[in-house]
Amino acid sequence: MLTTDRHPPSLSDQCAAQIMHVIPWVTRFLRSEIRYHGQPLSLSQLRVLSYLERNPQSSLSSVAEYLDVTRPTMSAMIDRLVQRGLVDRAEDPQERRRLLLCLTSEGMQQFQQVTAATCARVADQLAQLTDPQLEQLAQGLSLLGEAFQDAQTL
Repeated sequence: MLTTDRHPPSLSDQCAAQIMHVIPWVTRFLRSEIRYHGQPLSLSQLRVLSYLERNPQSSLSSVAEYLDVTRPTMSAMIDRLVQRGLVDRAEDPQERRRLLLCLTSEGMQQFQQVTAATCARVADQLAQLTDPQLEQLAQGLSLLGEAFQDAQTL
């Protein structure tokens, strides 16, 4: 006779399943809002701008690693952002084969505009929650950030 030792899912298992269920909805909402505001930017392009805003003078490799894409994929994305005037590329004075990336003033302005408009729409969406629910959400997001902060490279 075959027996299975099935234990009920732990609370951390339940939370993990809930995160995996909810994150795609949030991502889809963010993607549609980002495209709606200003120049059409993909979520990946906005993530590049966000990374460069926090890490000016980054290499192509570091941005590719952050987005978990190949260098050729990142190179093509950076080419498009350079053509649109949102990112500048310059040779590293200490290592000629390495390119340094940074936001242009237009890139910074576009990033801030899209981020502010998207945050406003997220706030509108969250306004349907009660104050106690918003406090719970804020606490939960803070805990989620703490739980994953060390798991990220940046």
